Amino acid sequence: MYKTGQSAYNAECCICNEGKSSGRKRRLFYFTQKRYFYCFNCSQSWTEAQWLQKVTNYNFIDILRDCSQFTVEFKPEVTKKSIVSEETKEIHPLPIGCIDLENEEQINFYSSQKKVYSKLQHAIEYCNSRRLFTAVNRSRHLYVSFEDKKHTNRLVIPFYDKDNQLVCYQSRSLLSSQFPKYLTKEGEKCLFGEDKIDPTIPYIFIFEGPIDAMFVRNAVAMAGTDASTKQQQLLNNSIGYEKIFVYDNDKGNTSLTKKIKNKLKNKQKVFVWPEKFNRFKDINEVCCHLKLDEFSWKFIVENSFSETEGLVKYTLTQKLSG
Repeated sequence: MYKTGQSAYNAECCICNEGKSSGRKRRLFYFTQKRYFYCFNCSQSWTEAQWLQKVTNYNFIDILRDCSQFTVEFKPEVTKKSIVSEETKEIHPLPIGCIDLENEEQINFYSSQKKVYSKLQHAIEYCNSRRLFTAVNRSRHLYVSFEDKKHTNRLVIPFYDKDNQLVCYQSRSLLSSQFPKYLTKEGEKCLFGEDKIDPTIPYIFIFEGPIDAMFVRNAVAMAGTDASTKQQQLLNNSIGYEKIFVYDNDKGNTSLTKKIKNKLKNKQKVFVWPEKFNRFKDINEVCCHLKLDEFSWKFIVENSFSETEGLVKYTLTQKLSG
């Protein structure tokens, strides 16, 4: 490997072999401070353990056992401030030290560390109680980290783009004392679920958060109440699909009420919560109560409206629930 900056090394990627640039390019980077690998050719990232698993075909436990004989401490050299090119800027797709909540080898490795193992079990119990492991549009992976300062002890939900590349993530608090409830990786967000759009369903259902979107086919999530510029562009480019907004059943939220009414006035379709579902605050709560892994997308279509009809139905529903 070749040193390229104060805390980065690069080499030719032995996973993708640099494609047509083999022997001429070195686009695999290892960042010593955050301790992960990233290839700018194949757009893949790996923790140290994941990298060793990939190139050696050893399992997680064997790698940890073999590495236990070494003590590694990365201390970047103190040098004059250097200019690092755009290509070598650190990109960390997930919080540091993420543990896959469905990887038994990783979970079992921490069984002797009571505090960490207890927190892992709590995270798994949370996912089970919310039916996140079995939801029809579930995330490919669910993680938790106890090393990342910003996202420690939070459920980490990765977002993949339509090319199946991990682009960003949102973390959700696992404890009532944690604030804020949601944190999203800085930078441009893709849409959660855009990698799972089924062309046989002529609708895209746009949710605020990824947990609710996990229970509806062709659902995407904005990680907020508004789409970013990039997200809106992705929606605009999804030609041939009718878009329906599905907001939380958040009674008394005047800001959300105003937003929904503006959508309806602008001829955009919005799901209007039927009176019989007034007791539930969101789709996930409905599915947990009814023990469902899928909320019918056809039911959403049947209860979605726009313009005058939507405004009348939404206003009546609000008054009846009030």
